[in-house]
Amino acid sequence: DWDKKYRDMGLVIVGVHSPEFEFEKKPANVRDAIAQHGIRYPVALDNNLATWLNFHNRYWPAHYLIDRQGRVVYTHFGEGKYNVTENNIRYLLGLKEQGETIQVEGPTFAPGQTPETYLGYDRADSFGGNESVMRDAQGGYRFPATLPAGAWALSGTWQVEREKIVAGGQGAALRLNFKARKVFLVLGTAGGKPVRATLKLNGEAVGNNAGKDATAGVVTVERNTLYELIDQRSPKNGLLEIETDAPGLEAYAFTFG
Repeated sequence: DWDKKYRDMGLVIVGVHSPEFEFEKKPANVRDAIAQHGIRYPVALDNNLATWLNFHNRYWPAHYLIDRQGRVVYTHFGEGKYNVTENNIRYLLGLKEQGETIQVEGPTFAPGQTPETYLGYDRADSFGGNESVMRDAQGGYRFPATLPAGAWALSGTWQVEREKIVAGGQGAALRLNFKARKVFLVLGTAGGKPVRATLKLNGEAVGNNAGKDATAGVVTVERNTLYELIDQRSPKNGLLEIETDAPGLEAYAFTFG
């Protein structure tokens, strides 16, 4: 949006893609995402995190405003405060006297909202199953009788790898006890073929709580990307269950909105 509004007024945007997962390092995947989102500005693929390290960065996303003399004059880390960043853009472009920016905020976070939750063993936390996780080998899992708030568990055959978990067969399921309005999950398919997964919320069909990528409570995973699974319209507690119809479903990390 900023690119469209201010490109002709002197704003130059350079995106730096700093991959978090291995599939994000593939140029073809990045090109597809750029095309999907209609991005016109250049995007650098920083697989070695050189720019990330040179800026001493620690956050996705991070915004740096640089003036005409090459000085970093404003930074913002994480989501939100888009109106503040835009006001600073307008100031640097000499537009401060030409009206105020639209007062639009970014995503809001509910008190007690579940934090970002990784599933691969490198950064996994909040595993609530009774079994010991088998690393880089298929193992059988069963849902526990109860699942603490913020915890996740597995059922069926899964292989837990460094940055993801991979379903080993039809009917493999993942359960999460969360609090949020929206639930997102980075998903992929190991074999390159589409995999379908059915969602339940609190033991029932998701109905009107389905996210935009899970029409009628079913998500079709055709490529590695972030999928919106649940949209409850307001922040609530919920028990989400995801069951795959075939082996090869990959799951990386939950995020929330």
